[in-house]
Amino acid sequence: MEQRHNSLAANLQNIRESRNLSLEILSEMTGVSKSMLRQIEIGQSNPTVATIWKIANGLRLPFTALLRDRNQEITVKSFKQAGPITGDVPGYRIFPMIVFDPERAFETYYLEIDAGITLDAEPHQGNAEEHVFVLRGALEITVGSEPIKVAAENFMSFQANCAHQYRNDGPETMAAIMTISYLP
Repeated sequence: MEQRHNSLAANLQNIRESRNLSLEILSEMTGVSKSMLRQIEIGQSNPTVATIWKIANGLRLPFTALLRDRNQEITVKSFKQAGPITGDVPGYRIFPMIVFDPERAFETYYLEIDAGITLDAEPHQGNAEEHVFVLRGALEITVGSEPIKVAAENFMSFQANCAHQYRNDGPETMAAIMTISYLP
């Protein structure tokens, strides 16, 4: 219980300060008094669930964003650690590296496409932007009707709310990092 209490205090203060909000403005946004907000921030109050919900709603954040332990975590992993996601077309592998989290609003994958393979991708829902960083080989990306060749050590960004296609017409397996960001 003490860890959650400390996380709430630190998270609330960090969020408020990162948004340049005074206690007065935060109070107006959340309907929670300035004195209660200050007591929460300095760890002198253990607010009710209803109060935490008011704060989360006022800040337009998920409830858990205020409670999460934000101790720095350092992780080193292989691009392929999560294992591949494959589909109907053999010859490509997608490895999740950073999975989607609503607070982060992006996801990252390591992608391999074998020589001669074409992969058709469905449009993403909402306002999604895709960034493809080619590490090895070359990749032809078609968005709409315009194919664009992206060589190794180059990247391409595009709105991903329409059908798009990846094609490796080179002699070797192509490798890339793909990040999809979901914009408001």
